[in-house]
Amino acid sequence: MKPKKTSLSARELAAVVQGEVRGSELLMINGLSALQRPAPHTITFIRSRSKTALQAKLRNLPELAILVDRSVGEDLTPQVGHSLILVRDSQRAFLDLIPLFFEPYEDQSGIHPSAIVSPSAALGLGVSVGPGSIIGDRCQIGDNTTIHDNVTLYPDVLIGARSRLHSGVVIRERCSLGDDVVIHNNVVIGADGFGYIPDPTHGIRKVPHVGTVEIGARVEIGANTTIDRAMVGATSIGMGTKIDNQVQVGHNVQIGADCLICAQVGIAGSVIIGNRVVLGGGAGVADHVRITSDVRVGGHAGVTTSIEEPGDYLGHPVMRASEYRRLQIHLRRITSNRRSARSS
Repeated sequence: MKPKKTSLSARELAAVVQGEVRGSELLMINGLSALQRPAPHTITFIRSRSKTALQAKLRNLPELAILVDRSVGEDLTPQVGHSLILVRDSQRAFLDLIPLFFEPYEDQSGIHPSAIVSPSAALGLGVSVGPGSIIGDRCQIGDNTTIHDNVTLYPDVLIGARSRLHSGVVIRERCSLGDDVVIHNNVVIGADGFGYIPDPTHGIRKVPHVGTVEIGARVEIGANTTIDRAMVGATSIGMGTKIDNQVQVGHNVQIGADCLICAQVGIAGSVIIGNRVVLGGGAGVADHVRITSDVRVGGHAGVTTSIEEPGDYLGHPVMRASEYRRLQIHLRRITSNRRSARSS
């Protein structure tokens, strides 16, 4: 997205997010900034549940507006030059203000002359194909889908309406994407799974992968993620699921709806994951494991056996978060006792 030339008062911004201004209502705001690098005459937000910590964060900030949760901001005293805007949820309010200061870049419309589109491909209304992209035989692309530079679609790929494929994406043969899907740069969907078996004649024999990948509507997939095709059947990603950068999804994996898969997660083959599951960054899931719905797995955890009950899990191998925390307390006590014994 590109910045817009916008200048609005704190009072005008508060009206947009149904907030209440404490401090200067006429302070002019020209953009957004992060709390870690606040800039004068911008608006930022603070998420804190401690009034004392919140008041401390307000010190030494330049002249700017700050969105604050009403539940902790009622008793705060604005610093000179600050406009506090009290809202129900400061982060959500900040997201609502982004369109006032940024707008999407305009995509190139139509088919670029350097794109290669098979005569047998079917493109819907308003489809854009960028420079150097290749649309294979019998591909079907829904209305108003945008395909950026140097994207490759193998034969028989299906893509729904209003989807967006960024540069460098590769979609292999017979894979399908639903409506409103966003695929970020250099994602590969439908490469062969990692399947090999010992063979007395050939040493290691490759297992053919003749299945596909099916991605539901409103899925977003981060840069450099790879999703392998099934050996038979389909690797599937459920509606509304969001996958971060550099994630590996193995063959025949089934991921449910509205899941959050954070960066560098590795999911081995034939894993089944329910709905609304969260996998923290760097977590690993062993092959053929099942994870039920409404589970949250912490970062760098190792799921080596199935998780049958909803809740929070930590550690390697994973255990209930409450059990993991108790274990850490016991380990610290053991370490402390050993140090005391050696010094006595």
